[in-house]
Amino acid sequence: MTSFSFRQKLWLPLVISLVALLLVTISSAWLSYQTRIEERRNDLMNIAHVGLSIVQEYADLEQSGALTSEQAQKEALQRLRGVRYGNDGYFIVIDSTPRMLMHPIKPGTEGKDLTNVVDDDGRHHYVSFAAAARPPNGGFVGYVFPHPGMNPPKAVDKLGYVIRFAPWDWIISTGAYVDDIENAFMQSVYLAIVVFAVIAALLAIIVVYTNRSIEHAIGGDPRIASSIADAIACGDLGTPLVVSEKDRTSLMFAMGQMRNALSDIVDRIRAGAGNVAAAASQIANGNMDLSSRTESQAAALQQAASSMQQLTGTVRSTAENAHAASDLAGAAAQITERGGEMVLRAIGTMGDIRTESTKMVDIIGVIEGIAFQTNILALNAAVEAARAGEEGRGFAVVAGEVRMLAQRSSTAAKEVRDLINQAVSRVGDGAELVEATGKTISDAREAINRVTGIVREIASAATEQSSGLEQINLAIAQIDDKTQQNAALVEEAAAAAQSLDEQSHNLQDAVAIFRTADGQKLPR
Repeated sequence: MTSFSFRQKLWLPLVISLVALLLVTISSAWLSYQTRIEERRNDLMNIAHVGLSIVQEYADLEQSGALTSEQAQKEALQRLRGVRYGNDGYFIVIDSTPRMLMHPIKPGTEGKDLTNVVDDDGRHHYVSFAAAARPPNGGFVGYVFPHPGMNPPKAVDKLGYVIRFAPWDWIISTGAYVDDIENAFMQSVYLAIVVFAVIAALLAIIVVYTNRSIEHAIGGDPRIASSIADAIACGDLGTPLVVSEKDRTSLMFAMGQMRNALSDIVDRIRAGAGNVAAAASQIANGNMDLSSRTESQAAALQQAASSMQQLTGTVRSTAENAHAASDLAGAAAQITERGGEMVLRAIGTMGDIRTESTKMVDIIGVIEGIAFQTNILALNAAVEAARAGEEGRGFAVVAGEVRMLAQRSSTAAKEVRDLINQAVSRVGDGAELVEATGKTISDAREAINRVTGIVREIASAATEQSSGLEQINLAIAQIDDKTQQNAALVEEAAAAAQSLDEQSHNLQDAVAIFRTADGQKLPR
């Protein structure tokens, strides 16, 4: 098939159809011929059995004794001689020798030996009769025999059927001409040939116009269209395609239009694919950077949220500590109040001690005066004792001891005075210190009161800061959640941009197989 041209391929179905039509017509005529021959055979078989039944009838009469054997055979032959059917149907009777026993058309042949008798074709048909009659049901024999209806008579094909009646060794034969069937068959064949020729001529005309219409619709040899289609399928859009200038409806023209449109589309796709690839690459890179920055921002927000949680805890702890400090400052203020009262009491006590010290100085002055007077008295006593001599020695000793005691008392009084003066001086200093301490405590009390107020303000501010930081922490948590979602969206966008980049490269690879008329290809 590949070696046939387009026109040969167009004519080939017609030739095959005509050959098939011719075969169907001839086979139909042949089947009709065979059917009519089979009908003729069935007719001959039925007629031969009718003759056999006639012979059997007389054989039964012979068996019954109504007729002798000779009478029965004679009457049977006579009856068969008079049997006619159709235009030219009759019976003949021979024996297995073969010898003619009865022939209604040629009575002169009765009693003659038929062994060497042949038909016009040289066939020993009577010998064939004897041989065909041997099977139990008889048989058919073909031969030629002059047709009485023809002038002059002419030997034509005839079909004979023979059946044997064994008791009398008779072979009953009848035949029918089949030239009419053969003539009808040949007429059918001739008519089929004429009809075939007419149909073939009409179909040839139709095929000629159809082929012209198909060639005009295609616009050229389909092989060229197939090669161009293959080239387009392989991506070659620059193969030249030549059609007639007036051709605007053929397949070749449509293929040219398709190729040109496809070439334009490929050119636009080539340019668009490059732009899409560059934009996709930029988007992918930008999304990757954005994803990285968003992840960094999310990490920073997480760290800030953690720091804010810690700061919130610290501020909350500071607020609690500030409240505790405020309470402690209040307690310290109360303690300072009590300390101030105690300092005032200490100042009063120190004043009392100073007064008592002054009194003690006065008492010491009295003691010193007594010691001085005692010393004078002892000195006078010693003078008097010296004047007394021996009688006054004991008194002098006592006076000396008293003098020593007076001196010691004076010395001790001086020391006590010094100690008391020092104590008074120190008590004065202490009183001044106590007064200064009282003032300091008063100042401390005022400072503690101010600190308490400040600490209370700090505690209140810390509470407000803790509440604000909790709100800020909640806002940062929401921002962190949104940032995480944005990071996920950015990652999805980055993945989509990456997929777009890959698809743009796939698109470039897809259109890279096309080569347009200028020979350009899309770079991979």
